[in-house]
Amino acid sequence: MANSKYINNLTLPTFMKKGFYLLLLSLLCITPGCKDKKELTNEYNIVPLPNHLVPKDGRFILNNDVAIVAENCPSGVDTIIHNFIGKIDETSGIKLKFDNSTSTPDKGTIVFKSEPTLADEAYNLSITPNQITLTASKPNGFFYGVQTLYQLLPPAVYGTKLDKRANWSIPCVEIEDAPRFTYRGMMLDVCRHFSSVEYVKKFIDMLAMHKMNTFHWHLTDDQGWRIEIKKYPELTSIGSNRKETLIDYYYTNYPQIFDGKPVSGYYTQEEIKDIVAYAAQKYITVVPEIEMPGHATAALAAYPQLSCNPDTTYEVTGTWGIFEEVYCPKEETFEFLEGVIDEVVELFPSSYIHVGGDECLKVAWENCEHCQALINKLGLKDDTTPNPVDGKLHTKEEKLQSYVITRMEKYINSKGKNIIGWDEILEGGLAPNATVMSWRGIEGGVTAAKQGHNAIMTPMPYMYLDFYQEDPETAPTTIGGYVTLKNTYTFNPFEDDADELVKKHIIGVQGNIWTEYMQTEDRRDYQAFPKVTAIAETAWTNNSNKNWNDYCKRMEEEFERLEVLGVNACRNYFDVNVNTKVIDNQLYVMLECFNPSAEIRYTTDGNTPTRYSTLYTKPFVLDGNIDLKAAAFKDGKIIGEVRHKPLYGNLISGKPFTTNINIGWSKGDIWDENDKLNGDTITMGLTNGKRGNNASYIPWTYFKMDENNKELIFTVELDKTTPISKIVFGSLYNPAYRALPVGGITIETSVNGNDYNVITKEVFDRQYPEKGKKAYTDTISFQPTDAKFVRLTFPSGGVLKNGVDFHSTTLPETVQASVYMDGIEIY
Repeated sequence: MANSKYINNLTLPTFMKKGFYLLLLSLLCITPGCKDKKELTNEYNIVPLPNHLVPKDGRFILNNDVAIVAENCPSGVDTIIHNFIGKIDETSGIKLKFDNSTSTPDKGTIVFKSEPTLADEAYNLSITPNQITLTASKPNGFFYGVQTLYQLLPPAVYGTKLDKRANWSIPCVEIEDAPRFTYRGMMLDVCRHFSSVEYVKKFIDMLAMHKMNTFHWHLTDDQGWRIEIKKYPELTSIGSNRKETLIDYYYTNYPQIFDGKPVSGYYTQEEIKDIVAYAAQKYITVVPEIEMPGHATAALAAYPQLSCNPDTTYEVTGTWGIFEEVYCPKEETFEFLEGVIDEVVELFPSSYIHVGGDECLKVAWENCEHCQALINKLGLKDDTTPNPVDGKLHTKEEKLQSYVITRMEKYINSKGKNIIGWDEILEGGLAPNATVMSWRGIEGGVTAAKQGHNAIMTPMPYMYLDFYQEDPETAPTTIGGYVTLKNTYTFNPFEDDADELVKKHIIGVQGNIWTEYMQTEDRRDYQAFPKVTAIAETAWTNNSNKNWNDYCKRMEEEFERLEVLGVNACRNYFDVNVNTKVIDNQLYVMLECFNPSAEIRYTTDGNTPTRYSTLYTKPFVLDGNIDLKAAAFKDGKIIGEVRHKPLYGNLISGKPFTTNINIGWSKGDIWDENDKLNGDTITMGLTNGKRGNNASYIPWTYFKMDENNKELIFTVELDKTTPISKIVFGSLYNPAYRALPVGGITIETSVNGNDYNVITKEVFDRQYPEKGKKAYTDTISFQPTDAKFVRLTFPSGGVLKNGVDFHSTTLPETVQASVYMDGIEIY
């Protein structure tokens, strides 16, 4: 700039002046601020997907000349408009004008227009190069339309910083949109681990962004009472505090190990009012959950007289599970619960109060004189024939729970509210006006719907966000299971041809965030996102419009938004999932990345893959032992983590087998009724080329041992008579979960399947760790022997003592250790 005067005073011929200034202009425009903006391709990366969307050519340009007009809009829309104007100003510097006068033709206009014929939450959005028209009948419809507008803008709109480099334009489109379900919720457990007010508001923001309308707030449980009740101050002075918390997974150690760190926290009534008001601004209803009659340990620690054993001193527990400490259904208890409800209904405008009702053990009631007298007084008896509603036999104590729930429902109804309860409230008879939240699969919801009761589908495993969502070897400890983003997305509450009562009374879906293993708010983010987006799409988008591949395409930009918002989402979307599967009698390696724009490259020698490594195009046969490393690439760069998975191709890879003991609850790569790890019923975790690990029970195959079954016999047929000389297998040490590694092995071979010869027999003398669990891999080598059939006999690892090695209230003093096997290999 020091030479600018000199340049300005140059005397040059006219043609040279013109050429000089053109050159100067071109040089100046090389700078980033003068670059021509890249022409954008119209994309519609909206989550959840609108139910009717027609792409159009062109874009609407946001600038300082754009005016916003509101035509006959209902109360509350002005606030939505002002918030939109503020967000655009904050992130782009563009100052939109809210002017109800008619705009001049040469200015762009955003029109908010009322249309009473639209459903309450519906909206229409028409975007042309000259005008945006957002139409709705109610404020929440306008709010959802604005959420769609935000998602059509650059991800920077979700930030708090000015970004003038972003392209502040909106693709033209015609959208007609309304939700599939009226209840679209997420539950956050703040009892196991407390969430700050700031985090709760952030969580509400994320729900609103994805057009969810219900925040289910789990406020009381065995591990902490988190809501101020002024009539009962000790609920928070005592019940909100615990002295320590369990370390590691629940079944890793016995006795369990604790961290020795006190935990406390609760929400004052003023904080609750603030959060409820904040949610209301986002058109989200807050539904409080006050657990009864079970999950009451924290309350009983404060008021032990409400239990069946009032002379007992209770402590707020720092471990997980289900506890025998429950409310005793006496008048004093009902007075207490009614007092709590009196204050709760004043804090929450919601038409619902959630009463829990789940996992209430009946041991205390079975041994309580008052409870048994009440059962007799009420004339409750054990069923002798199945209940005609659910086809099950119910005990008199289960019917007593129904009495408790029904009585509390009547009181809550008298306050102008209805109850929601977990599906256990079906047991012994359903309260008249109750809504059922179906978590143990979908059966409870369907049963309630067929009775004419409303139901909300929140089934495990699909809607439980505390399960593993990526390979457990690479993930933080969770409660278990394995449910990928894909599994969650594919859940459908009911099919199109479902019973009409089912369609009418299943009013929505909900995801649940149980926080036993989510110690920090970052961990809560990690487990919740991006799965919340998948649940939101199930809740909003008609099932016929959902498409997994299309969702994945839209999620790439969604991750950009989550990053701008500071959400610590699980990024398995950018990683490679490694699976094996039998196809045409051969075991294949299958690699998958959810990001559709990524390519997968891999190596089999343990080296980190590069852009020049082998490109994965289809499954390949597992041939021998490989040290697989795989990564997703985009534009030649790794976009996620490098996944390392040694695989062990051997003579029985992919082969079917027989065992003398039926496979139990853990079936290798198969979880629950769903094929979660793309495993199959042929290998069942034993001949799938993978080995077990210490991270999770998922890869292990479970065999229950007892006095009649003290050894596991595994038999497999090879392709042809072949010399074999080595057996490799894995078994798990985990006495807290009643598991020991096998005590030895007997190897037998046969060429005809009838006559077997013993090749070798070994007994293992192991040195176990002092605590925790450990995966053992044993290798047995011997002289080459021809075999067509191989039979392996594994004796149990021994006997375990109840109260010493493990704890159970239902098992005897000693039990035969069960066996978890994985990765049987023959070479």
